Amino acid sequence: MTRNGFLFTVTLIFLTSVSAFAAQSPWPKFRHDAKNTGHTPYTGPVSPALAWTFPAADGIVSSPAIGYDGTIYFGAGWLFSGTTDSSLYAVNPNGTLKWRFKAEEGFFSSPLLGPDGTLYLTSIDGHLYAVEDSVTYGKMRWRTHLEYSFNLSSPAMNAQGTIFVGSPSFYAYAVNSQTGAINWRYKTGWCIISSPAILEDGTVCIGSKDHKLRALVDSLQGPKWTFAAGTFYDGHLIDASPAVGPNGTIYVGSDPYGASGKLPVPVDTSFWAVNPDGSLKWAFPTGDGVESSPAVGPDGTIYFGSYDSCFYAVADSGTYGFLKWKYKTGGPIDGSPTVDGDGDIYVGSRDSTLYAFYPDGGIKWTYPLDGGTECSPTIDGNGNLLIGTFNGTLYKLGTGAPDVGVVSVNLPELVEPDVTYLPQAVVRNYRITGQSFAVACIIDSAGVVIYGDTAVISNLSGDGIALFMPWKTAPGTGINYVVTMTTLLSSDDNTRNNQQAAEVVSANTQYVCGDANGDGQANVGDVVYLVSYVFKGGFAPEPLEAGDANCDHQANVGDAVYLISYIFRGGSAPCSICP
Repeated sequence: MTRNGFLFTVTLIFLTSVSAFAAQSPWPKFRHDAKNTGHTPYTGPVSPALAWTFPAADGIVSSPAIGYDGTIYFGAGWLFSGTTDSSLYAVNPNGTLKWRFKAEEGFFSSPLLGPDGTLYLTSIDGHLYAVEDSVTYGKMRWRTHLEYSFNLSSPAMNAQGTIFVGSPSFYAYAVNSQTGAINWRYKTGWCIISSPAILEDGTVCIGSKDHKLRALVDSLQGPKWTFAAGTFYDGHLIDASPAVGPNGTIYVGSDPYGASGKLPVPVDTSFWAVNPDGSLKWAFPTGDGVESSPAVGPDGTIYFGSYDSCFYAVADSGTYGFLKWKYKTGGPIDGSPTVDGDGDIYVGSRDSTLYAFYPDGGIKWTYPLDGGTECSPTIDGNGNLLIGTFNGTLYKLGTGAPDVGVVSVNLPELVEPDVTYLPQAVVRNYRITGQSFAVACIIDSAGVVIYGDTAVISNLSGDGIALFMPWKTAPGTGINYVVTMTTLLSSDDNTRNNQQAAEVVSANTQYVCGDANGDGQANVGDVVYLVSYVFKGGFAPEPLEAGDANCDHQANVGDAVYLISYIFRGGSAPCSICP
């Protein structure tokens, strides 16, 4: 069905959930999830509009967690005894104080939000706390002493409700979340400030200042494996928290700082990729140590900061870490980055600046803070960003504008002539609440619009399918169609998600076997073309038969030899389409 101009029709559709966002907390713990990916399905602010600031009475290193009702939780007071503020804060979404809970000393640890809303975090006073949000105050459910003060590790929880956390007491602990009883503990060779990640099979992965990364199941079996980044003491302390990639690879940094009474030992290699069995996959050199815990982007790119003031984007090639890009800031980066639903990356630096990067390394925006930061940025379900500073200020940046988009177009890349297709699009709501919007589908050929339709999406949460009216291709072959899907929501200020275009080409064009340069003849011109691309190491583009002169279903140097032989015999290609 070919049309001139637009035909916009409201189409009623049934939505199918393709993927569901995790529990209704947009950010329940340090590094977002059990694997510590630092990756959220929600998008961050398009521009750093200041919504509000909230003042604590001491520095904020504790990265905020967000409750099921939008309450923001973080700790204040860090790194030394005698802090002026030793509070766990609960702040309303509008920036007003809900309540604060005081411990004996401050909090470096970030809160973990349990399934029932209980908050778990360690304190410099040596305890692991369980605190309930009782609306007007924070009620302590229990606290457990971890045998040493100065606890910095942030807890993680497995599917069975067991809490895992490290301590300067040299131990990694497994704690009952209901009672606070210690289920087991495992002693390492030195202090633990690393926060644990939980692998796919429930194994707990945690680093230690003894230069080792361990995979633990319980204290009786001992580690499933141990990876040594160095030897005691050679400057490879693992203070960073590990992150787990999509294929089970564990990524972690090491750094030469934080050993009492020891001078830093310069090292070249400070970042590590470890196979799921604990063997070294590859090591990556940086200009200084890495305490920043890595984030894993949707395409598998690993992002982390370094004491060399650089922010790194590294791709895992399988056998080595490949530097995609890096950016030099004005100060060390020991805070951990966050990756949003668009793949944009946010990280703070000790140069008192918050940076937002596009996935290709371009600057999205920067924002000046009132002091340096080691906080990991948190993104809420409405696209606002939260980060604290050493000066005790919590920032909320963003407008809370809606964000929806087209993820992909469901049409074949090759279509048959004079055949009817049903255009579809996978669309996404990047916000925590359901949203209604429209999606337009436009198909053009040679710049002329030949099809147009609009689907209405009602109260979508997560992903859904937009269905359009049937489209019938033209009867001719060799026609290029460009399909463009666009979300229509005037209040959405993020236009990057709106369009997903796919080029659709008819399939029945006849190809001459051996006609590599596409002039319709198999002749000496194809020999030059074939030799040229063979030496570049490539194979024939689709369709394969266009370069396959000897019909072995490969386009390679053998085709050049075959062409030379039959050209000098005066023959032509033996087939029009290779069998």
